[in-house]
Amino acid sequence: MRLNKLSIAITLATVTSIGFVSAAQANTVIRVAYGNQPGEPVDVAVNQWAEWVNEASNGEIELKAFPASQLGSETEVMEQARFGSAIISITAYSNFLDSVPDLAVLDAPYLSEDFETKLKVFDSEWFADQMTQVASSGYHIVIPNAVYGVRHLLTREPVNSPDDLDGVGVRVQNSQMYVEAIRAMGATPTPMSLGDVYPALAQGMVDGVENPAAVLFGGKFHEVVKHLSLTAHMHTVAPFVTGQAFWDQLDEEQQQILTDTGQQMAEYLAELVAEDSEQALEKLRSEGVEIHEVDTTPFRERAAEQIPTAFPQWSDGLYDDVYEIING
Repeated sequence: MRLNKLSIAITLATVTSIGFVSAAQANTVIRVAYGNQPGEPVDVAVNQWAEWVNEASNGEIELKAFPASQLGSETEVMEQARFGSAIISITAYSNFLDSVPDLAVLDAPYLSEDFETKLKVFDSEWFADQMTQVASSGYHIVIPNAVYGVRHLLTREPVNSPDDLDGVGVRVQNSQMYVEAIRAMGATPTPMSLGDVYPALAQGMVDGVENPAAVLFGGKFHEVVKHLSLTAHMHTVAPFVTGQAFWDQLDEEQQQILTDTGQQMAEYLAELVAEDSEQALEKLRSEGVEIHEVDTTPFRERAAEQIPTAFPQWSDGLYDDVYEIING
């Protein structure tokens, strides 16, 4: 009899443990990868997104944040996503240049004067068609409209016109779009990692760097160069992307939860970015940086002329067409 009782106890324990394992396995764990540091707006917003997803799914979907490029570079993480990993990553639209070339235009300079107008493009038929092509290339855009920041120029000398940038070396990220954008503005683009910028500025290898004000302050580049020109050459909006294969594994309810809470996150991130940008400008000013208002008209004209010719793989009239969608 004791043996039977023991057998029953073991059986019950085994069934119970299997139940726990099954419940644990039922949870969907998704890694969210980004290069931003802990405490930056993207990081704060992603962690809030994780809370909303957990609540909306009753704990069935878990987002795990991986800041500071812990899972690899943007390119590496995008490849992981395309091959089916349970991963979502923030990237740049210009990173679609090889797979969905026209989509890269969204990172082109001077398409908009503010985020309110820039965000109109995501409700357009043109963007809906691009989303179809993204799916065909093996990706799915979970959040298309994450506000990232307004990019300005921090340089050794003030910049008021394209002529002021003649012969001026400006650091850019290693992206064809950013290279061509800075070239169109009149400067000499110098691709390098952000971590190399401070010594490059200090040693005179470059004369400036472009980025949102918060990034410029965070990199302490103002310790070397003291002129911030508000060129506002890009109102950067970034997508959060996963692989189409992984997305298709989720049921409709899970997809809807990620989409709906993702839009909440995008709105929250936009507020954080705006607040962070204002604070960064004040911090830069307090550190002795001279902030210059700039007439962007000549920069805009050069961009409209030069950017389309730099990307022959684009559809005819693409820059003008998207500009009209945004500003029309």
